[in-house]
Amino acid sequence: MNINSFLISFCVSAIFIGFVFIICPSGQMKNSVKYILSLVFTLIIISSALKIDFDLDFKSDTSNTEATTQAIDEASARYVFETCLNASKIEFSKISVLTTKNADDSIVISKVLIFSKEEKSKILNSIEGITQNLEVEIINE
Repeated sequence: MNINSFLISFCVSAIFIGFVFIICPSGQMKNSVKYILSLVFTLIIISSALKIDFDLDFKSDTSNTEATTQAIDEASARYVFETCLNASKIEFSKISVLTTKNADDSIVISKVLIFSKEEKSKILNSIEGITQNLEVEIINE
């Protein structure tokens, strides 16, 4: 039983007991009926709550995490290069980032491909501060 079943049980029992309370007699019996209906409602909620399966799976899928981390790193690198090229008013059509995985499971950007019609020297001058230890290949279109 999951949380949805518990909520459905709660709502149905509340509606049913509310309906029975509306049609119950007034007078001396009213307090006794109210007490019994409250007790029945409490028992229904407790029995429903005890049937809830709280077996939550907190295991992480490392392959999915690694793929997500790699995608985030690539997107971040692309953003940095796009920002530098846009600041220098260099037109480009695409930036590709190639990554490698080291032995210690770290992800390293190994190569950046920039597709542009601009001169190679102009592009390299605009990104020279961020290309330390990176191979940058400029593909003229």
